[in-house]
Amino acid sequence: MENMTLTSTSAPPVRWRTVLGLAATVLAWPLVGVTGWDGAAFAAVVFAATAVTWVAVLGLRAVPRPVRTGTLAGLLYGASLVTVSTLVGGGTGFTPGMVALATVWEMAWAALLGAGAGLLGRALAQWRAGARP
Repeated sequence: MENMTLTSTSAPPVRWRTVLGLAATVLAWPLVGVTGWDGAAFAAVVFAATAVTWVAVLGLRAVPRPVRTGTLAGLLYGASLVTVSTLVGGGTGFTPGMVALATVWEMAWAALLGAGAGLLGRALAQWRAGARP
């Protein structure tokens, strides 16, 4: 027992630049919004482009913890949406309790979507690793 050495097998840390980069895709909403394009088609295109970007980044790059990275990026994405919405007057006419509930919902939803993108990204990375000769 005395001659046993302990080895650390901890996973590499989350890359915060990747988290920030993914969360920065929240800027697509106001950037595309200034074109005057809005409605369901606008939301569908921005959402799809964001999802494809996240899965591609998490699956095609060597991201050490894709699910955790996606989840953290989702939390930051949701927090950014809530902050921007509050700054431009979103939530006016609602009680503080409703605004708080909407904030929790948005952040949880974005984190869940980020985790889903991370799972898809990890599956893509594993598929690519297995598909190589």
